Amino acid sequence: MKKTNYILLAMTVFVVIFASACGGAAKVEQAPACQSTSCAAPDVKDTDTVNTFCVEKIPYQNISITPGTTFESLDPKGELKCEDSGTVVDGKTVITCTGKQLWTYELKFTNSACSASALTTGTGQCQDGSGFDSANNCCAPLSTANAGSVTIKVNMGACP
Repeated sequence: MKKTNYILLAMTVFVVIFASACGGAAKVEQAPACQSTSCAAPDVKDTDTVNTFCVEKIPYQNISITPGTTFESLDPKGELKCEDSGTVVDGKTVITCTGKQLWTYELKFTNSACSASALTTGTGQCQDGSGFDSANNCCAPLSTANAGSVTIKVNMGACP
Protein backbone atom coordinates (compact mmCIF):
# COMPACT_ATOMS: atom_id res chain seq x y z
CA MET A 1 0.00 0.00 0.00
CA LYS A 2 2.80 2.42 0.82
CA LYS A 3 4.38 1.67 -2.53
CA THR A 4 1.13 2.52 -4.35
CA ASN A 5 0.75 5.83 -2.48
CA TYR A 6 4.36 6.73 -3.28
CA ILE A 7 3.84 5.99 -7.00
CA LEU A 8 0.57 7.97 -7.10
CA LEU A 9 2.22 10.90 -5.33
CA ALA A 10 5.16 10.81 -7.73
CA MET A 11 2.82 10.71 -10.74
CA THR A 12 0.78 13.61 -9.36
CA VAL A 13 3.92 15.73 -8.92
CA PHE A 14 5.04 14.79 -12.44
CA VAL A 15 1.64 15.77 -13.93
CA VAL A 16 1.63 19.11 -12.06
CA ILE A 17 5.16 19.95 -13.20
CA PHE A 18 4.41 18.88 -16.78
CA ALA A 19 1.16 20.88 -16.90
CA SER A 20 2.79 24.04 -15.55
CA ALA A 21 5.70 23.72 -18.00
CA CYS A 22 3.35 23.33 -20.96
CA GLY A 23 1.08 26.15 -19.83
CA GLY A 24 3.33 28.66 -21.65
CA ALA A 25 4.42 32.10 -20.64
CA ALA A 26 1.89 34.63 -19.50
CA LYS A 27 0.61 36.75 -22.36
CA VAL A 28 1.50 40.43 -22.36
CA GLU A 29 -1.55 42.58 -22.85
CA GLN A 30 -1.38 44.79 -25.94
CA ALA A 31 -1.34 48.53 -25.31
CA PRO A 32 -3.76 50.79 -27.22
CA ALA A 33 -2.61 52.85 -30.20
CA CYS A 34 -1.59 56.42 -29.38
CA GLN A 35 -4.32 58.87 -30.34
CA SER A 36 -2.03 61.88 -30.54
CA THR A 37 -0.62 62.87 -33.90
CA SER A 38 2.12 64.97 -32.33
CA CYS A 39 4.72 63.79 -34.83
CA ALA A 40 4.47 66.80 -37.12
CA ALA A 41 7.57 68.38 -38.58
CA PRO A 42 8.59 71.64 -36.89
CA ASP A 43 7.29 74.83 -38.51
CA VAL A 44 10.62 76.43 -39.45
CA LYS A 45 11.30 78.35 -42.67
CA ASP A 46 14.42 79.25 -44.66
CA THR A 47 16.21 82.32 -43.30
CA ASP A 48 16.56 85.52 -45.31
CA THR A 49 19.90 87.28 -45.73
CA VAL A 50 18.32 90.59 -44.66
CA ASN A 51 17.83 89.13 -41.17
CA THR A 52 21.57 88.62 -40.72
CA PHE A 53 23.12 90.62 -37.91
CA CYS A 54 26.83 91.11 -37.44
CA VAL A 55 29.08 91.17 -34.41
CA GLU A 56 32.67 92.20 -35.10
CA LYS A 57 32.14 91.45 -38.82
CA ILE A 58 30.89 87.90 -38.11
CA PRO A 59 27.39 87.12 -39.52
CA TYR A 60 24.66 85.54 -37.37
CA GLN A 61 21.09 84.36 -37.88
CA ASN A 62 18.51 83.79 -35.13
CA ILE A 63 15.95 81.02 -35.67
CA SER A 64 12.92 80.47 -33.39
CA ILE A 65 11.87 76.87 -32.72
CA THR A 66 9.34 75.06 -30.57
CA PRO A 67 10.91 73.90 -27.28
CA GLY A 68 12.07 70.28 -27.53
CA THR A 69 12.94 70.56 -31.22
CA THR A 70 16.40 69.22 -32.02
CA PHE A 71 18.63 70.63 -34.74
CA GLU A 72 21.55 69.28 -36.75
CA SER A 73 23.83 71.03 -39.22
CA LEU A 74 24.07 69.21 -42.54
CA ASP A 75 27.19 71.18 -43.49
CA PRO A 76 29.86 68.60 -44.39
CA LYS A 77 32.67 71.13 -43.80
CA GLY A 78 31.41 72.04 -40.31
CA GLU A 79 31.40 75.77 -41.04
CA LEU A 80 27.79 76.31 -39.87
CA LYS A 81 27.73 76.54 -36.08
CA CYS A 82 24.39 76.69 -34.26
CA GLU A 83 23.61 76.73 -30.56
CA ASP A 84 20.73 77.38 -28.20
CA SER A 85 21.05 81.04 -27.23
CA GLY A 86 19.26 80.45 -23.92
CA THR A 87 16.62 82.98 -24.96
CA VAL A 88 12.88 82.32 -25.20
CA VAL A 89 10.69 84.72 -27.21
CA ASP A 90 6.91 84.24 -27.41
CA GLY A 91 7.30 80.69 -26.04
CA LYS A 92 9.85 79.72 -28.70
CA THR A 93 13.50 78.83 -28.14
CA VAL A 94 15.94 80.99 -30.07
CA ILE A 95 18.94 79.31 -31.64
CA THR A 96 21.76 81.39 -33.10
CA CYS A 97 23.76 80.25 -36.13
CA THR A 98 26.92 81.61 -37.67
CA GLY A 99 28.90 80.75 -40.78
CA LYS A 100 30.67 82.28 -43.77
CA GLN A 101 29.32 85.53 -45.20
CA LEU A 102 27.10 85.19 -48.29
CA TRP A 103 26.93 81.42 -47.89
CA THR A 104 23.92 79.08 -47.70
CA TYR A 105 23.84 76.08 -45.38
CA GLU A 106 21.33 73.33 -44.63
CA LEU A 107 20.01 72.83 -41.11
CA LYS A 108 17.72 69.92 -40.12
CA PHE A 109 15.09 70.31 -37.39
CA THR A 110 13.35 67.29 -35.83
CA ASN A 111 10.35 67.06 -33.53
CA SER A 112 11.80 65.09 -30.59
CA ALA A 113 8.41 63.39 -30.05
CA CYS A 114 9.01 61.57 -33.35
CA SER A 115 12.22 59.96 -32.22
CA ALA A 116 12.17 56.16 -32.45
CA SER A 117 14.55 56.15 -29.48
CA ALA A 118 11.64 57.38 -27.34
CA LEU A 119 9.79 54.13 -28.14
CA THR A 120 10.51 50.68 -26.71
CA THR A 121 10.32 47.67 -29.00
CA GLY A 122 10.23 43.95 -28.30
CA THR A 123 7.95 44.21 -25.27
CA GLY A 124 5.08 42.32 -26.91
CA GLN A 125 2.79 45.24 -26.06
CA CYS A 126 2.67 46.58 -29.63
CA GLN A 127 2.24 45.20 -33.13
CA ASP A 128 5.21 44.93 -35.49
CA GLY A 129 6.18 48.35 -36.80
CA SER A 130 5.15 50.08 -33.56
CA GLY A 131 6.95 50.86 -30.33
CA PHE A 132 5.70 51.38 -26.79
CA ASP A 133 5.52 55.02 -25.65
CA SER A 134 5.91 54.64 -21.87
CA ALA A 135 5.15 58.33 -21.25
CA ASN A 136 1.65 57.93 -22.73
CA ASN A 137 1.13 54.15 -22.22
CA CYS A 138 0.34 53.54 -25.87
CA CYS A 139 1.80 52.21 -29.12
CA ALA A 140 3.11 54.61 -31.76
CA PRO A 141 4.42 53.83 -35.24
CA LEU A 142 8.20 53.59 -35.47
CA SER A 143 9.36 56.67 -37.34
CA THR A 144 10.94 56.54 -40.73
CA ALA A 145 14.25 58.32 -41.13
CA ASN A 146 12.77 61.76 -41.86
CA ALA A 147 9.43 61.59 -40.04
CA GLY A 148 8.84 64.76 -38.07
CA SER A 149 11.80 66.51 -39.68
CA VAL A 150 12.28 69.51 -41.93
CA THR A 151 15.46 70.84 -43.55
CA ILE A 152 15.84 74.56 -44.14
CA LYS A 153 18.38 76.80 -45.81
CA VAL A 154 20.26 79.19 -43.54
CA ASN A 155 21.22 82.12 -45.83
CA MET A 156 24.02 84.16 -44.31
CA GLY A 157 24.21 87.78 -45.36
CA ALA A 158 27.25 90.01 -45.57
CA CYS A 159 28.74 92.12 -42.81
CA PRO A 160 29.78 95.70 -43.73
